[in-house]
Amino acid sequence: MGGRISAARVKAHHTYTVEEAAEAVNATPQTIRAWTKRGLHVLNETRPFLILGCALKAFIEDMKAKRKRPLKIGQFYCMRCKDPRGAAFGMASYHRKDTSGGVMIAFCEECEGSVRVNVKKADLPAWDEIYEIDGSDSRDP
Repeated sequence: MGGRISAARVKAHHTYTVEEAAEAVNATPQTIRAWTKRGLHVLNETRPFLILGCALKAFIEDMKAKRKRPLKIGQFYCMRCKDPRGAAFGMASYHRKDTSGGVMIAFCEECEGSVRVNVKKADLPAWDEIYEIDGSDSRDP
């Protein structure tokens, strides 16, 4: 068990016990019980507790949606800090991947760990206004 939680294997028109739900989403029964305390709807009138597949699927999708943090132009997601951050020293490096864009690489302004983000070619002028960009690859295709 453990690993990535996936709602893809949950059947919406099926009812699950805590153990079956755990197996279906690749989690432990303790995780499912913790989710019931956080708001996952269970059918309390029956023993063992039953969980509607549609409720389980909706709970997981809602939980994943709340975790998303879209980055603004000029932000990198730092894996060490677990937060969106800017580039240290106001500098970044651009590496073209194809005609539509490339990857911006820098150091985190907080922990100075390596950070990177995919950048569209159309967004490059906005990045130029924020950072001093060293382009080791040509920006023109």
